[in-house]
Amino acid sequence: MDDSITVRTGAGSPSLFEQVPDGLLVHDPETGTVRAVNGQFAELTGFDREGLVGRHVEDLLADDWHPETPVDRLADATDGAGTKTVEWLLKRRDSGTFWAELSASSVELDGDRCVLSTVRDVTDRKRRQDELGRFEELVEHVPTGIFRARGDPDGTFVEANPTMVELFGADGKSELLDVTVADIYADPTDRRAFFEAVDEKGVVTEKLELRTLTGETFWGLLTVCRVDPVDGDPYIDGAIKDVTEIREYQRVLEEQNERLELLNRIVRHDIRNDMQLVQGMTDLLDSVVDETNQPQLETIRTRTDHVIELTDVMGDLMETLVSEADPDLEPTHLSYVLNQEIREAQSSYPEATIRTRGNVPLVEVVANDMLSSVFRNLLNNAVQHSDRDEPTVTVSASVGDETVTVRVADDGPGIPAELEDDVFGKGERGIESEGTGLGLYLVSTLVEQYGGEVRIEDNDPRGTVFVLQFELADGDGRS
Repeated sequence: MDDSITVRTGAGSPSLFEQVPDGLLVHDPETGTVRAVNGQFAELTGFDREGLVGRHVEDLLADDWHPETPVDRLADATDGAGTKTVEWLLKRRDSGTFWAELSASSVELDGDRCVLSTVRDVTDRKRRQDELGRFEELVEHVPTGIFRARGDPDGTFVEANPTMVELFGADGKSELLDVTVADIYADPTDRRAFFEAVDEKGVVTEKLELRTLTGETFWGLLTVCRVDPVDGDPYIDGAIKDVTEIREYQRVLEEQNERLELLNRIVRHDIRNDMQLVQGMTDLLDSVVDETNQPQLETIRTRTDHVIELTDVMGDLMETLVSEADPDLEPTHLSYVLNQEIREAQSSYPEATIRTRGNVPLVEVVANDMLSSVFRNLLNNAVQHSDRDEPTVTVSASVGDETVTVRVADDGPGIPAELEDDVFGKGERGIESEGTGLGLYLVSTLVEQYGGEVRIEDNDPRGTVFVLQFELADGDGRS
C-alpha cells in the first residue's frame, strides 16, 4: 500500500505549499538533493530559496554536528510509518544555528518519490528541556533531600530524590512515596504549627525533629514552599538537610560557653578579692615604709590596679565573645555614656587631663550596654601609653547624615606605622605599655558588632588619634 501524498509546487497550485505556516523542505531520498522549499523555510534559515534548491540536505546542518538519524536513512524511517519526527541543528545565513523539529513524510513530486519535512523552530523549547534536564540531574545528585508532596499533612509524597530516600531509610523511592507526610514529623505539635505557618506565609524554613521510616529521629533544616495552581490541587515543594551534627555541636558549644562564663565569674571574683586585700595591705604599709622602699611599694600598688583592671576587661571580653554571633543592639545615648566614662577616667587618673572639645552631640547610636567598655578602654589606653608625667587626652564627636564619629586623641609617643595594623589584635600591646593587651581587642570587637569602624591616625604634633564611627539609631534621638 502506498501511503505517499502528491506535492505540487508549480504554477497553478502554489497556495497550499506556500501558505503553510511552517517551513517545508522537500529532498530526494536517493541523492539528498533539495528539490523545493517554501518561503517560511527560507525565512527560518535566512537563505534565498534559489540558493537552497539543488544543495545537499547535509549542507543545511550545523558544522561538525551529525544527526542521530542520518539523512540517507530518513526516507527509510518514513516507510510504512507515516511520519518520522527528528530534531536537527540547522544553519542560519548569519552564521548562527537553530534547533528545528522535522516531521518527515514520504511524498511524490513530479512523479518522483521524495521526502517532505515540516520544519519548526524549537530552539526555545530545546533550551528549556536542556535546562530542565540539568536541573533534574542536579536534584538527583544534590546532598539535600528534595521532595514534592500533596498540600495537606495527611497527603503523601508525590516525588522525591535519592537523598530523600536515604534520609528516611526507605528501601526505594516507591516505598517513600507511599508514606504520609505527617509520618515524618517526630512531634505532632511541631507538624501542625509548621503547616499552619506554611499556609500563612507560603514559604517557611525551620529546624524540626524528624523521624525515619524505621523510627529513628534526626534534626532537619526544612524549607517548604506552598504552591496553589489555578487548575489543580495545591501542593508543597520542599528541601530537607540533616543538621543533627550541627545542632549537637551548637548544644555542646552552648554548654561550654556556660561553663566558661561560670569559671570566668569565679576566677574574677577570687582574683578581685585577693587584689583588694593586697591593696588594703599596701595602704597600711604606706605609713611605715621608708622612702628607700617607696618605689617598690608603688610598683605593688600599680600592678595590683592593673590586675583588677584585667579582671574587668576579661569579664567584658567574655560577655562580648559569648554573644558575638548575635548581639542585642539598641539605641544608646552617646553623650551620657561618653561623658560618664570621661569623668570616671579623670577620677582614676588625677595626674592626667581628660577633656572634651566642644559638646558631645545628643544623639543615639546603635550599640548596647557594653559601649561604656569601648570608651573606658580607649581612655585608659591613652593614659597608660603616655610617656608624659601629665598626659592630655582630648575627646570630640561630630554627626553626619547616618553616622557619628568620635575621636580620642592623646599626646603620647604615638604608634609606629608598622604596628598600626596589629594593635587591635588579641594580646597586642603598645610600646612599654603596662596595660592588659586585651583592651583594644575588646574595642575593635565591640565596634564591629555595632556595625561601625575604628581606625588610627597620627595626632599633631605628636600622639595618636583613635577614630570611631557609629551608626545613628533610627529616630536618632537628637535634641
